[in-house]
Amino acid sequence: MFAAFAALAPLPAQQRISEDRDLKEYDLSGWDCLNQLGGSAKTEDGTERNQGKNRAPVSVAGVNVPSFDTAGFLRHVGAFDAQTKGKRRKEITPPQREQMQALEKQIVTLTAYLVITYAGPPESTNCGNIDFHDWHLELFEKPLDHAPHVGDPTPIIAEVTPRTQNTLFKEGVRLQKLAGFFRRPDLESEQLPQKPQRVRITGYLLWDDDHNGAADIGPTIQRIAKNGYHQPWRATAWEIHPILKIEPAEGATLVPDPASVVPAAPAPAASPTAATTAPTTPTPPPDVTLVEPVKIKVRYGETVLPRGLKLPFVARDTSTVTVKYMGQNVYLPLHSTDVR
Repeated sequence: MFAAFAALAPLPAQQRISEDRDLKEYDLSGWDCLNQLGGSAKTEDGTERNQGKNRAPVSVAGVNVPSFDTAGFLRHVGAFDAQTKGKRRKEITPPQREQMQALEKQIVTLTAYLVITYAGPPESTNCGNIDFHDWHLELFEKPLDHAPHVGDPTPIIAEVTPRTQNTLFKEGVRLQKLAGFFRRPDLESEQLPQKPQRVRITGYLLWDDDHNGAADIGPTIQRIAKNGYHQPWRATAWEIHPILKIEPAEGATLVPDPASVVPAAPAPAASPTAATTAPTTPTPPPDVTLVEPVKIKVRYGETVLPRGLKLPFVARDTSTVTVKYMGQNVYLPLHSTDVR
């Protein structure tokens, strides 16, 4: 009788997931979580994890970023994984915490095949908002001709956040043009027109210890859970999060969003008289290169611009250099740049 009753009992409601099918441009000013880098987490370790996921976008142009394939990525984090198997942030030792913090400061590039992508569910990272959500990318060493299932190797996870999505969208990134499969809100996997594309994903390392248990971590997919997800579903709790840049690895180019391309103003015609009488002035540099890290304020908090970063020159005075960063003027100490 109990079994019959159980058969009639309603199943738990499926978690609602965004209907978005690809990246889009967000108006972040209307998002009540924008200035809460810890999201809606209720614990100290949850807040710390969310702060790592919600780091500000930075340009990686001209920066020397370590580059890995999937095997190299796993070797890079392997020593830490071996020491912390099944552990959470609150359980690791002080030396392990130092190692974790050093790794989480790194920006790296992973070259792999984007087999499947999907909108993430509401998470405390984004204050539980269904509209402002992360995008999950599952990256494999080799392309698959099917959505991940039992017997396949597990992927490395990378995620786009609401804070980094606008930049990627304006650069022409469309996940449905790069992935082989798309997981819909009903959790069914839809085959896309192209095979999985080999891509270069650049972003911050993040240890998502929320997914460091045996159900999540393993080398091979063992089962399909009742919720439709494969388990284990990742090779490591380390992921690239947030993603700062996505590029095709085979030389193809992305088409930038036309609305983000500002046409150059026509140069005024030079007057012959002015050309002969105007005093000469030094030509300003087209770009400013940082010679040391600089912390700056941005509209959603603070970020650190790394040494070697190149930014468009705007102006200078005796002590500061003005550059363009993320569409706004930023004032840098003169000594932190190569401008002399």
